[in-house]
Amino acid sequence: MPSSPRNRIGEVYGKLTVERASERRTKAGNVYWWCRCSCGAEREVPSDKLSLNTARRKPTVNACERCSRELQIEGVYRKNDREEKDRRLKAVEARSKLVGQVPERWLKLPLTDAHAREVGQKLFFRGTTCIHGHIAPYRINGGCLACSGQTPSAASLPSTKPKES
Repeated sequence: MPSSPRNRIGEVYGKLTVERASERRTKAGNVYWWCRCSCGAEREVPSDKLSLNTARRKPTVNACERCSRELQIEGVYRKNDREEKDRRLKAVEARSKLVGQVPERWLKLPLTDAHAREVGQKLFFRGTTCIHGHIAPYRINGGCLACSGQTPSAASLPSTKPKES
């Protein structure tokens, strides 16, 4: 017979507070605990899934099912925001190196496709080359304008730098 479980009543794991032991046991003999989420929902969780160890490799449960999904979605949004911020910083850096080499109107375009959507435009200019080596604006979901033949690449444009005498 397995040993009696450690009393976890009152312990808090993320949004869950342990309220009482369940009659259920896992195949390994671990007890299940009834936990109340901060939103008020109850969830039955095995004791081996309750942990505060953030370096732990095994998955842990720290919220009810609905709150867990919301936390996961929030994490995805934060990651997407962080990646978009990085893309914009790289675009600003790449564009700064192209001042005087590309038309001024390209430098006034939005930085990324998401930025173009935000400001209601269809074109954006990152200042990077496409897979064919063109430096040209892009269409949202359409690719490089130089590849589609709509705009010449910066490499084929006459230099806009003032000539030295």
